[in-house]
Amino acid sequence: MDTTATFTLRKNAKRAAEAMIRKGTAPAIDYSIKHSDDGRFEIVWKTAKIAPTIGEVETEIAEASADQPAASEAEPAPQLASAATEPAATDAAPQEAEAASQPAPAAAEPGQALIEPASTNEWPQGTRVMVRKGKSWREAKVVTRLDPDRWRAEYPGGGSGMFREADIRAYDPKSDATPAKQPRRLKVTASHKSSWSRYAIDPEAIAAGNLPDKAPVVTSEANPHYQKHFDRLFALATTGDWDAVRDYEVKGSNSYSKMIACYRQDLLALHAASEAAQ
Repeated sequence: MDTTATFTLRKNAKRAAEAMIRKGTAPAIDYSIKHSDDGRFEIVWKTAKIAPTIGEVETEIAEASADQPAASEAEPAPQLASAATEPAATDAAPQEAEAASQPAPAAAEPGQALIEPASTNEWPQGTRVMVRKGKSWREAKVVTRLDPDRWRAEYPGGGSGMFREADIRAYDPKSDATPAKQPRRLKVTASHKSSWSRYAIDPEAIAAGNLPDKAPVVTSEANPHYQKHFDRLFALATTGDWDAVRDYEVKGSNSYSKMIACYRQDLLALHAASEAAQ
């Protein structure tokens, strides 16, 4: 590509210069865009000044020497070097002897200035501490130190976690001791069992295989229709139709349905005890 070509647009000149640099055909890597008088744009390459050749340098030296006076005509240089060196040599000997008599300074250990003081391990292994978990504090035991600002601790009930120094504090036996767990409140089942016992057969009668004289009586005014189920089961047991008692279907899952199912099981247990006694 011609390095002296001109272009109608500046961007075309710039694009051409960058293409020459990429291809290696440009005379230099620096350039500028010159706006000519004719309105076109020209690439101006910023080339470095070429160094003179060896022959040109020798020619310049010869021309410069011809203009200088002969060496014999030049003024002789003052001979002060020997006089200046003698006192210096004389004074250096006592200084060297004195330096040799002084003990050599002890060499500093390498890297001594870079050694940092060991950080204090505030929570040794096995220390009982309190750790912050969210907004609350939990008891834990330090397992190991991970880095200068983090420890691993285990919970008494199992599990562990990593905690920063800001989330660990000393364990206080007075304020941090876990209060003894209160026994769970027993559910009030006495009234429930007492209501069920009215519809169940006495355990002694079951063990003896003795069938009661009558079926249980439903006393609830809201559930009188369940009475028919007790009466049917009792009638089947009285007639000895134990297969019908065993196959009697009880629907529903409320309290009375469960009491009827329990009454059926009591009848079957009573029959089994009666059969075993014979």
